[in-house]
This record gives sequence, structure tokens and C-alpha cells, in this order.
Amino acid sequence: MSSEEEYEILELIGRGSFGCVRKVRRIRDGKLLVRKEIQYGHMNQKERSQLVAECRILSELNHPNIVQYVHHAHIPERHMLFLYMEYCDGGDLSHIIKTYRNSNEYLPEGIIWNIFTQILMALYRCHYGVNSPLITNIYQDLEYPTITDQTRVIIHRDIKPDNIFLANGNFKLGDFGLAKSLNTEMEFASTCVGTPYYMSPEVLLDKPYSPLCDIWSLGCVIYELCALHPPFQAKTHLQLQQRIQEGRYPSIPGHYSNALRRVIDSCIQVDLQQRGSTFEILQDLHFKIQMKDLQLKNYEINLKKFEGELMSKEQELIKARSSLNEELNYQRALIEQEMEEIRINYQNEFQYVVEKEVKLRMKQIQQGQSPTRPKSSQQYYNSAASDVSMGTSPSPMKLMKGPRDRENESPGRAGLNRRPLQLINDDVASKKYTKPSANNAFSVPINKTLLTKNAKLFEKARLYDDQDGLPSPFLRRFNNDWV
Repeated sequence: MSSEEEYEILELIGRGSFGCVRKVRRIRDGKLLVRKEIQYGHMNQKERSQLVAECRILSELNHPNIVQYVHHAHIPERHMLFLYMEYCDGGDLSHIIKTYRNSNEYLPEGIIWNIFTQILMALYRCHYGVNSPLITNIYQDLEYPTITDQTRVIIHRDIKPDNIFLANGNFKLGDFGLAKSLNTEMEFASTCVGTPYYMSPEVLLDKPYSPLCDIWSLGCVIYELCALHPPFQAKTHLQLQQRIQEGRYPSIPGHYSNALRRVIDSCIQVDLQQRGSTFEILQDLHFKIQMKDLQLKNYEINLKKFEGELMSKEQELIKARSSLNEELNYQRALIEQEMEEIRINYQNEFQYVVEKEVKLRMKQIQQGQSPTRPKSSQQYYNSAASDVSMGTSPSPMKLMKGPRDRENESPGRAGLNRRPLQLINDDVASKKYTKPSANNAFSVPINKTLLTKNAKLFEKARLYDDQDGLPSPFLRRFNNDWV
């Protein structure tokens, strides 16, 4: 996108010998700017050099009372140069003077002091290369700025009501088309430029001039704010030049203060030694009061701007908090939905198991079987423990066999049936039990008296013996004797 396509042309503000001035809107953000369209194809070398100097000077100046330079664009195929600058929606000072003149009214002195102070602060930046100092005590003198060889002094050379603009309650010095940059304050220029009504005698006579020529021009502008006409008027250029050289002009209207009249007179002085500089004029108490008031207003503006930024941040935080709450509620609802689905699934599964168990029991009842009771938790535990197998050999307890196991072990031993015995005291006399020994398991006779004695302890017990005549292995042993 070219430079022209980035802007929307709104209206034509004015025309000049080398171009025109338009009001434009920057498309990307809607900011209003002024575009100075300069056709340099018919310019001579001197005029082109002056154009380059204007671009350089504007780019170096950054002050609240100077029209802000934004950027420039070169269109070589059309021999055009576009200068984009701050748009001042309040018009210029000539429009204000004309409005009061048509209404037969005078500007209030407070407004004049305010305009005077702001333009002096702009010239302070141009003449000394730095901003005017902050006022801490209105009764203390200002410190003189440090001037070095690197200090770039700028002379406007064309201060007039048409070049002083109003924007957002501030008056700004603009249109540096005739401005000249000097290396130091002591250097003098020697070209005759400017508007005759506000031109200083040294410039008018084509003599070397310094930043003091801007003080003369500013004094003439302030005079016109008071009297609603320039201090020097004539029907011919020669007569105007003569009156300017003489430095004689009518006094401002009597309703203005002597302090204002005295300051204007200190500006419109033919003698350069008597003419005050920007620094000297600002030492006046009235200007210090005005500067202090401007400082406080700037503090208030910056404070409101900062407050607005804080409010904007607060709104952003509120929106972020609302967004987080919405996300939290959404996640909470999502979790609750998942939990509800899990609960429903468990409920359905439980209902399915219950219905299945009911059907099974009903089927068993219909078939004449006793319904199988579900295992208890302890039964489940025991069955699970019994299913655990050893990693090596089976348990010896599983290999032990009792008489009943041995009974069905083989067909050859089918006759080893157990029979119930009589009470031990009845049977002990008919049987001869022997205690086994190491050599002969049946060689040692049993003490019958002891058997009879011990048998009385088990009158109700029944004994089983095997067919081979040995007592049952389930008999108890007393005192290492068989019972």
C-alpha cells in the first residue's frame, strides 16, 4: 500500500504557490492529520534546499506548543513531497482575532497572557535547543540554559497569527517553511524573508539577524491580540518599512494592564540591546505564574490520562474475570455431567445384576431346586485363598490319607471296612493290643490294667479298628501308651 492509499482525503484547507494543504484521515486508526503537498518540480535549488531544511527541522522539534511533525513521503515520479503533521481542530490565531474584531469585542487579558506564555515556551525550545525549565518557585530566577557548539538554534522567521494554531486548549507554533537552522545562537542569518507587518527592522533592511527577530514578530502578534490590528500599518510598502524602522506605534487599549504593555514594548524594540530575549522575558513574574499554571494543568491531564488507562485496565480485568468464571462454570457443568453419566451407568449395571440374579432364583424355584444363596464376602475370601497354589511342591497336608481315603485306594483293599466297636471297657478283654516296638510292631503286650483304667475316661467314646487288628489312628495317646 502506497503512502497515498493509507490516507483518506477529507477536505482542502488552503493553497500556496508550490502546492496545497489538505485534511486527511489515517485509515489504520482514524487519526486526523494535515498533509502539506509540495510540488518541487519548478523549484530552484535554493527553494529545494529550504524544503529539505524544513523536513529536518520539523523532525527535530518535539514540544507540546509546536505543531507535531508525523512523517513525510516522497513521490519522485510526480515530483511531490507530502508532509504529514498534527491536525489542529481549533483553527489559527487570525481566525480568533477576526471573530473578536467583527463582534467589536476585545480578548480577555488572561487569554492573551496564556497565548503569550505558550508561544514563548515554544520559542525557548527553538532558540536554546531545550525545553523551558519547570517552575518550582515563582519568585526564583530561571537558570540560563547551557549553549554548546552542538546546540542547534532554530529561527522561525515567519511568526504571525496565521502560523499559531489552537488544538485541545493549547496554542502551537507551526509552519516552519521559512525557518532557518543555525549552529549556535551567536550566528546571524542574512536573508530577507517573512511577512512585512510582523518583520523586524534587521530582517527588513536585509541585515544579519538572530533569534531576536522572532521576539519582535511575537511582540507584534501579541499587540494585534490586544488592539485587533497590527502595530505598524501603512498604505505602501515603503511607508510600512519606514514606520517599522522608527519603531513607533500606538499604545494598546487602556483597559489592559501596564505589565502587559511593558512586556509588549520590551519585544518591539528597534535597538537589539533593548529587545529582550526569550529567557529574559520569561523571568517576568506574570509568565512564571502562567507557566506554573500550565504545569499544573499538564499534571492534571496526565493524571486523568493515567486514570483512564487504569480504568481501561480495570475493565479488561473485569472482562477477564468474567471470562474465567464462565470457563469455570462450563468445566464444572461438564464434570457434573460426566459424574451423572457415571452414576447412571452404575445404576443400570446394578439393576442388570439384580434382575439377572432374580431370574436365576426364579428359575431354580420353578425347577424344584433350592435357590443358591450368593456367597458372602468371607466365602469369597476363603475361596480366593484356596485357589492360590504353591510355587514348588504341593502341601504335605494334601498328600496325607486317612482310613477312608485308603479304603477306596485300590480294589485289593476293599475289605478294610471300618466297624463300630463296643465301649472300650467291654472290648478290651477280648482283644490283645500290643504296643509296637522297633523290631516287632506287635511283640510287646499291652498293660490291660492301664487300658481298663483309661477306658473309664471314655465310656461314651467308640473306637474303630482296622481289619489288620491295629487301633484306629484317631485314638488318643496317654502317657505314651495307646488308648
